[in-house]
Amino acid sequence: MPLTSNELGPILHRTREAQQQWAARPLNERLEPVRKLRARLAAEPTILAEVIAREIGKTRYEAIGAEVMPVAECCRFLIQRAPRLLAPKREGLRGTIPFSGRALVRRVPWGIVASISPWNYPLFLCAAPALNALVAGNAVAMKPSPRAPETVRAFAQWLKDAGFPPDLVPVLDPSNDTGKALASSPLIDKIVFTGSSKTGRDVLRSAGENLVPATLELSGFDAVYILRDANLPLAVAAVAFGLRLNAGRSCICPRCAFVEEPVADEFIRLLTARLNSHRLLAPMDRQTLEEADALATSFASMNGVQFLNDRQRGDKDKALAVLGGPDVLAAAQGNFVPAIVVTKVKDMEEALRLESSLSYALGASIFTTDTNAAVKLAGRLRSGSIAINECVAHGGDAAIPFGGSRESGYGVRGGEDGLLEMTRPQTLAIARGTFRPHHDAETEAEEFLRALLRARHSGSLAARLKSWLDYAVEGVKWRPPAR
Repeated sequence: MPLTSNELGPILHRTREAQQQWAARPLNERLEPVRKLRARLAAEPTILAEVIAREIGKTRYEAIGAEVMPVAECCRFLIQRAPRLLAPKREGLRGTIPFSGRALVRRVPWGIVASISPWNYPLFLCAAPALNALVAGNAVAMKPSPRAPETVRAFAQWLKDAGFPPDLVPVLDPSNDTGKALASSPLIDKIVFTGSSKTGRDVLRSAGENLVPATLELSGFDAVYILRDANLPLAVAAVAFGLRLNAGRSCICPRCAFVEEPVADEFIRLLTARLNSHRLLAPMDRQTLEEADALATSFASMNGVQFLNDRQRGDKDKALAVLGGPDVLAAAQGNFVPAIVVTKVKDMEEALRLESSLSYALGASIFTTDTNAAVKLAGRLRSGSIAINECVAHGGDAAIPFGGSRESGYGVRGGEDGLLEMTRPQTLAIARGTFRPHHDAETEAEEFLRALLRARHSGSLAARLKSWLDYAVEGVKWRPPAR
C-alpha cells in the first residue's frame, strides 16, 4: 500500500536517529560494510543477477556486466578514494590581521538522502548513489520503481548483511504516491532521482517547497557524430551494441547519428547489415515493444523517412533504424526504445546546428581517427559525458562523474564529484589569541586597510613589499580608541 505523509514520518524519524549515530562513526568503520559487500559481489554475482533477470527480463550476462560489476567497482572506488576526499582541509585565515587564525573545511553529510531509482538498471542506479551517500555518513531512504522493487529489496538486505544498520537503509513502498510523499517530505535533506524529465520536474517542484537540494539524472537523446575519417566498422559495431544493450532502455543509448556525407552511405550499409544480423541482447518487454511499434508508425506517417533495416511490427528482438532529417529527430525525442535516427550532414557545423535543437544533453559519442579533432568537437557540445570511439560502455565507470544538462537534469553520479555531492562543506574559522583591534575600529583605520589591500593584491612584487611596510607603519600609527 502507498505510504501517506503521516505513515512516512515515523519511518524517517527512526532513520534520522540511525543516521546521527552512523555519521558519528569514523570513516574507516563506515567503509567496513563496503568491503564486505564488495567481497560478496565478487563471490556471488549470480544471486542479484538472477533477481534482475527475473524482474525486468535482462540476461544474466547483462545483469552481471552492467549492474553487479559496476557496483563492485563503486565499492572499490570508495574504499580507495573516500579517505582522501572526505578528509578535512586546512586554510589560513587572512582577515584584517593576517595569520591570526586558521580555517578547517570539512565535508559533512546532508542527513537523510531520498533515493528514487528507475527500473531499467534497478541495481546499479540504486546502489551507486546509495553507497556514496552511506560512506559520506548519510542514511538512504530507498523508493524503488514499481517495475523493479525486488531488486532494491534484495540489495538492501545485502547492505544489512554487510553491517549497515537496518534503520539506516529503509526500503519504501514502490508506488508513485509514496514517491510523491517522499519528495515532498520536510524530513528529507537531499534527493537523488533517476528517471524521465517529466517526473523529474514533478520531483523538483515537490523538493522546492522545502528547499531540498536534488541531483537529477533524467532522459537522454544521445547523439553520435561520425566524421569522414572515422573507422566505420568500429563505429557501426559500437552503435549497434548501444542499441542492443538492455533492449535500448539505457539513458545513454545512441538515438541519433550525424554522419558526414562522404561516408554516410557506407555507414548506413554497414549499420543496416549489422542490425539485421544481430538481435537485441534481451527481447523487449511488452511496454517497450508497444512503444517501439508506435514510434515506427509515427515515422511511417512522415515524409522523407527511409526505414533502414528489416524490423517488422511486433518484432521484439530487433532495433529500429531510420534515415531522416530535423522533423524526424524532433519526433524521436523522448523515446526509450532501441531506435536510432541517422541524419546525413555536410560537415560537423551542420551537425552542431541540428544538435542545438535537441532538448536533451546527457551523453554523446564521437568517431574519428583524429583525437584532437574529437576533443575540439566535444568542447562545443552540451552533453555532460562524451565518449570518443566508443558508445555506452563508460556510463558505469565508478571513477568518473556522469551527468547532463538541460532536460537531462543536473548534478552528477560517480567519481569524486559524485561522492562530494552527498556532502556539504562546513567551515570552521578558528581565531588565535585575543588580539582583535578591528572590533573597535573607526574611520581612522581606512589607511591601514588600504595598505593591507595593496600588500595583498598589487601587481608587482616590489609594490607588495612596499605596501607591507606601509601596513606596518599604519598599524603603529593607528590604534583603536581606548576602552
